[in-house]
Amino acid sequence: VILADQFLRAYMYDVSKQLSIFVALIITNCIVMGRTEGYAMQNTPFKSFLDGLGNALGYGVALISVAFFRELLGSGSFYGIAVIPPWLYEAGYSNALLIALAPGAFFIMGLLIWLMNTILLSKGKPIESEHSGHAH
Repeated sequence: VILADQFLRAYMYDVSKQLSIFVALIITNCIVMGRTEGYAMQNTPFKSFLDGLGNALGYGVALISVAFFRELLGSGSFYGIAVIPPWLYEAGYSNALLIALAPGAFFIMGLLIWLMNTILLSKGKPIESEHSGHAH
């Protein structure tokens, strides 16, 4: 998918601009489907169903959390309703516009991971790495 995207950028730039968001969605879909297939091949249908349900809920919570904080910090609102009080703006606060841009999602996700790791460590639970399978 990435090679096709690079080819389009090099030789058909206008088409590449039109398809760019869809290429990212296809890549994301491939990641999710590859992980799901890998689990389903080694487990029963019911366990695979529960795994899929758990992953869907986990991804949903992660996406909604990132979106919530990006909107709150990036625009000072939630669903278009101003949440940050005017006196805070008068005191010098300004919306973090970087958070509303694409890199903001990485900052928010990093902060959420840091928060989760801090909570786990405070409870004495080891932090497990997806790659190594060992606690750090």
